[in-house]
Amino acid sequence: MSEMSFLLSVFAVIEHLNKSELPNTSKRLIINYVNEASGAGMAEKARAAIWKYTHTVIPTLAALRQKAVSQKLAKLDHLVLKMEYEAARLR
Repeated sequence: MSEMSFLLSVFAVIEHLNKSELPNTSKRLIINYVNEASGAGMAEKARAAIWKYTHTVIPTLAALRQKAVSQKLAKLDHLVLKMEYEAARLR
């Protein structure tokens, strides 16, 4: 079940970036991107898949922590934090 939560969090980031709901074919493609991505952990694999699908660099966990100290986090920031949390649960 936690793998599904992780994938849903990845989809949520992409849907926010694209400002549209993903069709099932795109979701399958993104799952394939995650599975084929190189990376030390699931968060890195998700970042690679998001980059491959959207050509957008999302903020790192360290950058979000630093940003949270001085300013309010945006919707994308919260979605990335959720994705990071779900990725950590898969370890």
